[in-house]
Amino acid sequence: MNRFPTRVLILFSILLVACENDAFITNLDHTSLTTHEVSTTSFRFKTYQVPPTLGGVHSIYIGKKEEIDASQTLVEFESHEILRWANIVIDSGHFQFTLDTNYTGLVPEVSSITMGYFRRDSNYAELESNYSNVDWIVDDYPKLSSHFVTDSTGLTHLRFPVDSATVETLADTAEGSWLYVLESPETADYMLQFYASESPVYQPLFRTFLHSNSSDSDTSEAKDSVRVFTGRSDVTLFIPPDLSSGQFDSSFSYLGVATGLVTVFKPDLGVLAIPEEATIGRAKLSLPFDVENSSTVSLDSLYFQAYALEDSVLDWKWGEVLTADSYEHHTATFARSSSAAPVGSILKLDVTELLQSIISGRDDNGAEILNVGIKLKMINSATVFDFAAMRTDSSASGQPLLEVFYEVP
Repeated sequence: MNRFPTRVLILFSILLVACENDAFITNLDHTSLTTHEVSTTSFRFKTYQVPPTLGGVHSIYIGKKEEIDASQTLVEFESHEILRWANIVIDSGHFQFTLDTNYTGLVPEVSSITMGYFRRDSNYAELESNYSNVDWIVDDYPKLSSHFVTDSTGLTHLRFPVDSATVETLADTAEGSWLYVLESPETADYMLQFYASESPVYQPLFRTFLHSNSSDSDTSEAKDSVRVFTGRSDVTLFIPPDLSSGQFDSSFSYLGVATGLVTVFKPDLGVLAIPEEATIGRAKLSLPFDVENSSTVSLDSLYFQAYALEDSVLDWKWGEVLTADSYEHHTATFARSSSAAPVGSILKLDVTELLQSIISGRDDNGAEILNVGIKLKMINSATVFDFAAMRTDSSASGQPLLEVFYEVP
């Protein structure tokens, strides 16, 4: 065995590469390694809900879609303090949001969407603000009305006209910069999608029209000018339907973005009896999804990723609603799976490194694996409103399965 380590490892690597995605190596009779193939279908699952935090993406939304409320979106623009220059006279301006060309839904003929403005609070954070932590939004603030326009290229814009006095007010940042909030009425029957500040094209903008201030001694003609300020950050405050609303079936586990749905689970690693000195050659996690109870055009458009949890889950009750995600997970490469989409309603994840990180954690005598569990998240989807239902019990469509191929010296 000691004379041929390199040759054995090369042979082992070739066999792994030649192996199909849904099969494991079983014929290693000619190797001198001690190999094992084990599996388990014993799992514990828990679906919980957190406030969706969707800042820093390419789209913002306003309106309502089924039971998802997006009636408020916060927007921050570049500083427009420059408009206070003494040699500038403000004529007018408008804020503009461009409808995403992928949007195919209803566009109201008359806009009832408003945009308010107030001094920016220090608690605002594009990547952290959500409906549960924005109680700092003031109760009373000025609001601008809006209308839709379509330009010569066919793009549809939502515009909020502002007069010169309002522009001058917004240019005054002596007491702090401004934060803006798009708001739709309670009766909204649409969910409009606009390009966001993070979008590579058609970002929100504040366009101002002005001219130079000519003095009495200056006989030159005043020149018209345009100054444009683009969006700096924005976040839609999604309010999803509660897990107890009746829209979700507790016999399934769920994952979604705008719905704030996350699932944690724990496979029974004790029955696998993997020794501490084992090296995981390959580990595959197979999870079956239910098409009828999912809300998406196609399951194969959804991408998922698994992460090792930092601490054990003590309460496995389904349907917990949290104000913040208390189930922290590791983000290092060695503690997460590759990402993948379901094929034929079955999601197969390579959890080799993730499982290796888990089995390396042992109790004091090295006998028992400190299996704190795994978090599964949806990381990409065709729309933020998609959610997926995962089967967690034995059925004709399959059951959750963890397959592990490991070797010991």
